[in-house]
Amino acid sequence: MYDYPESEFYGFVISNGKYLLSSNSVSLSFGSKEIFVIRKIISLTNRVGLQRTSDIFKKEGGLFFIEFKGVNKLLNVDEILLKVSKGKIDEKKSFLRGVFLGCGILSSPPSYHLEFRFEHEKEMNFLSNMFKNMNIKHLKTNNHIYIKGRENIKKFLHFVGGIETYLFFEEDAVEREVSNTTNRKANFEFANLERQTAATTRQLKFLKDIKDGGDLDKMRNDLKEIAIMRLTYPYLSLSELAEKSNGRYSKQSIYYRLRKIMEAYEK
Repeated sequence: MYDYPESEFYGFVISNGKYLLSSNSVSLSFGSKEIFVIRKIISLTNRVGLQRTSDIFKKEGGLFFIEFKGVNKLLNVDEILLKVSKGKIDEKKSFLRGVFLGCGILSSPPSYHLEFRFEHEKEMNFLSNMFKNMNIKHLKTNNHIYIKGRENIKKFLHFVGGIETYLFFEEDAVEREVSNTTNRKANFEFANLERQTAATTRQLKFLKDIKDGGDLDKMRNDLKEIAIMRLTYPYLSLSELAEKSNGRYSKQSIYYRLRKIMEAYEK
């Protein structure tokens, strides 16, 4: 995977970094709910060679914080954005990965919702323009950018190299498709079963009435034979009745004769 630590570090600075000014020093602070994000920031800070006097790590209210005290320079936002805009495509990807880890909030399925929060409109508009250039569909409102829909989020994650999260979405998509297909098939089969049951119940009622009324013997032989088969095997399907006839009748011919009996009875 492409690796541009400076660009990724810039992504963290833009999305998560805060400068703390005192009378005699400058500190750069980051915070996250995830400890691995803090470790990532420390690693990137060391790799880009940011000079500082000390590191202060703390945990407050469920959040982890790292403060780099006495940094040797302030990173200008305008300079960062200009540098990123002129960078290579892989540098831009690294930058977006830093932004994603710095302020991205990914909701769990089934909502499929990725949100970025910014304190300043300049950074938000810059990210929005990057998404437009990369054909990543998104919404922008107030200080938030939203990417909605599983496919759009997968596209973004694949773009920035979030392989594990991307694969999770792929696995979830497969599971959901299998589940949906199974449910559709089950619903289809259940609907068919309901129709068959209703039709069979109606046939049996009419045939019993015909038999009780003494009209069964008045039918021609093939209709009488089918009526007796249906009454004898009330729980068999038409295909199974055809098998019982030992090849004398097909499923379609049994259906035709039962319908003829029903029509005659209703008249």
